[in-house]
Amino acid sequence: MIRADLVLDSPETGGRRSAVPGAGELRPMWDIGRRTSAGAPDLAIARVWVEFAHSIEPGQQGTIRLAPLTPSRWRHLTPGDMITMHEIAPAIGIAEIISVLPPFGSE
Repeated sequence: MIRADLVLDSPETGGRRSAVPGAGELRPMWDIGRRTSAGAPDLAIARVWVEFAHSIEPGQQGTIRLAPLTPSRWRHLTPGDMITMHEIAPAIGIAEIISVLPPFGSE
C-alpha cells in the first residue's frame, strides 16, 4: 500500500469532470517513472482509496492510498517522489508519495 497526496487537475485544464470516488472503485493508470523500450511512459495501474473523505472533487487535493495491481513495479518509489495519474492520454492529476507501507516493500 502506498499513501500519497493527490492534486486533481480541474476540467478547465483537461482534468476529470467528476470526483474521484473514495471507496476504491477507481483504478487509473500512473506514470511511476518507468519507460518502455521506445521511451514512452510505462504506465502502471493502482486502485485508489481516498482517506478521510468520500471523494476528491476536480481541482481539489486529498490524501489517497494506492493498491498497485503489480506491486513489484512500484518498489522503487520513496517518500517525496512525484507520480502522475492518467485515465486516458493526458495526465489528470499529480501525487506526491507520503509513505510506502508493509507488506508492499517486503514482497
